[in-house]
Amino acid sequence: MDSQRSVVRRTIVFFLAMIISSVWQLSHTSVLCAAVIFQDSDFVASDWTSTKYADATANQGASFVTTTIASGGAPGSYRQVLLTFPAGGLMRVAHLRSGSNGFKWNPSTQGAFTTIDYSFNLIMTNYFNPAPIPAPSQQAAVGYAMLLYQDGYYYTAPVVAVRTSDNKQWISIADTLQASQILRINPTTGLGMPGFHPNFSATGGEIIFGYDNATSHGSTGVLKATESGIDNYMIRLGDNAPPPAVPEPSTAILSLGLLSFAGLNSVRRRFQQRK
Repeated sequence: MDSQRSVVRRTIVFFLAMIISSVWQLSHTSVLCAAVIFQDSDFVASDWTSTKYADATANQGASFVTTTIASGGAPGSYRQVLLTFPAGGLMRVAHLRSGSNGFKWNPSTQGAFTTIDYSFNLIMTNYFNPAPIPAPSQQAAVGYAMLLYQDGYYYTAPVVAVRTSDNKQWISIADTLQASQILRINPTTGLGMPGFHPNFSATGGEIIFGYDNATSHGSTGVLKATESGIDNYMIRLGDNAPPPAVPEPSTAILSLGLLSFAGLNSVRRRFQQRK
């Protein structure tokens, strides 16, 4: 009899352990259940970090200056960048919201996602050719792109251009992208690397979001500069693919409880039959 009671007790402990383990796994499933939105229309200087991360110009002589402008945005304040560059290949500047109020998300611990909706406003305020001589009548452009930083690499969305032909008017940019449309940037050439993409899945590392500036020119020996700005930066992480069905914890507990009850009854019946 004592042996039978011991078996029953062990069986009860086994099924309770199953319930606890299953509920823990359900509560820690990495699924993005609601949209996550990051946005900035004030551009407090201490919230942002800017870094020249690619410079293929002559003698890597490109430089930049960022400034938060208190008025003239769309509306209110906006973030301005002055890019000064010699002839040669691309220069790229990464602007990341990486401070204590950073635009950060870790898919492995906070939830995987499949798409990014993003939007911002852009303006080109001045062109200098050669720098620092204003040349408002000449055609020029500076590129902007949504930027991600993950596992030590920079990734950008397709570049969009703001131009002198926009006549110092704000323009609106918006798009929806998947990871396959976002490329890692080669820091030597400043160009995208086909086949290398960020990881939005549950195995992906922390992502810091921001934006990228890119520009170049081919006039040998001439130093040029562009002055442009960004406002109303917004990104939204979404999941357009239906997630796998995950039962509510209460439903899981009820189901496992019924299974446990059935298992215990089965054990009792076997012992009763042996008597």
